[in-house]
Amino acid sequence: MIHQEALYCQKTIDQYDRFIDEEEAVPSDRYPSWEKFLLPYLKDGDHILDLGCGTGHYALTFQRLGFQVSASDASIACCRIASEKLGMPVQSLRFDQLSDVALYDAVWACCSLLHIPRRAMPDAFSRIATALKPRGYVYASFMEGDEEEWREQLGSFMANMTEDRMQTVLSSVPVLQIIHIARTPCLYIDGRQWIHFLMRKAVLPETDV
Repeated sequence: MIHQEALYCQKTIDQYDRFIDEEEAVPSDRYPSWEKFLLPYLKDGDHILDLGCGTGHYALTFQRLGFQVSASDASIACCRIASEKLGMPVQSLRFDQLSDVALYDAVWACCSLLHIPRRAMPDAFSRIATALKPRGYVYASFMEGDEEEWREQLGSFMANMTEDRMQTVLSSVPVLQIIHIARTPCLYIDGRQWIHFLMRKAVLPETDV
């Protein structure tokens, strides 16, 4: 029998595959300029992985700014749309299938990791850390809060996040260190806000050469 949490994650992927064409109709200017959270940490020519890229809005934003961009998503429909938008292949994979090693200067995970159970996040962040070059950066955003459940009205599983919960998630991935936290209002749920985490991959003293 499939574990309930795993089923929720697959249900989320299936939901994106069914309805992503409708979401793609949203004008690009409706997306918030959250790239501003990562840009101060980047340098010319950096390689960014958009992990859980959706239809590719932010991947395209970074591409147009001159960065080298790779992108992936668990939804095949999202990959199709993003591939067309970016003019390059977009890999279809789940977070637990990420296996790259020291390829990226930064990983961008915008409202994507929130679709997996929090108990699966240490593995996801460990894989992200492995995929990063030394001193690479991670951006990850979540709805702020303690809830972790299937949201019928949104058609997706969502795990909200707080500072304390993120510290717990990262306690098993000490190589990732939070360097900045920001909050922005949620425009479609009154009284809620997004929480944005910037992390840096530390270089442990014994490997700092």
